[in-house]
Amino acid sequence: MSSTQNRIQKSMENIRATEDMKQNTLRYLEMQRARQNHSIFHQKPYATLRYAVAIICVFLLAGVSGYSVYSRPVSYISIDVNPSIELAINRFDRVVSAKGYNADGQDILQHVSLKNISYLQAIDRLLQDAYYSRFLNRDSQLVVTVVSEHSDAMLEQIHANNSFQALDALTYSSDTACMNEAHQHEMSFGKYRAFLELSQYDADITVEDCHRMSMGEIQNRIKSCQGHNRKNVTEENSGKGHQYKHSKSHGHH
Repeated sequence: MSSTQNRIQKSMENIRATEDMKQNTLRYLEMQRARQNHSIFHQKPYATLRYAVAIICVFLLAGVSGYSVYSRPVSYISIDVNPSIELAINRFDRVVSAKGYNADGQDILQHVSLKNISYLQAIDRLLQDAYYSRFLNRDSQLVVTVVSEHSDAMLEQIHANNSFQALDALTYSSDTACMNEAHQHEMSFGKYRAFLELSQYDADITVEDCHRMSMGEIQNRIKSCQGHNRKNVTEENSGKGHQYKHSKSHGHH
């Protein structure tokens, strides 16, 4: 018998009760003490487990937060020939998503992986791809349009690409309003920007018309309209004895 039990038993000697009652009481107290010790013994593992779970939750939250930052686009690039492809770029200049806005664009993305690489690598990979190169012929026109707070810096880097320079491509900057309107019409914002430019010269042109046209065809229509307008202005001014300079193109090589 333990010392605790001895002390309890001695304290109970003067209590008038049967021996069975004393023994039952002692057994009850001993069971309670054992149960308390068992509870204390198991508290430490549970506390450790709770601490470990808390640490895991912290790391999971940090991971989710980090992934959210990585996957959030801050800039967009529209690459249009006849295939129309849009790239969403995160703050680390990585492509986080790529979407084709016509059948050719969707088909290209089945053959070329552009995600999780820099946008410069993505453009270079696209231009070097044999499947994509089929669309880069003498009648085509490559147009790259950027929506970003840093569009000038991005376009400057894109222009530094040797493959890009060899294609005599056009580049433009646009804004989120144009991009949102374009997506409502299921069109890349680069092609939609070209449609808006053409509609300034040709009021009869529609979005549906441009859906069926390549960028080369749209650009040729724009040039044709610009040339026609310049001819009319020149003839009108010649009659009045005045000459005016025509405005610069929005695109640059």
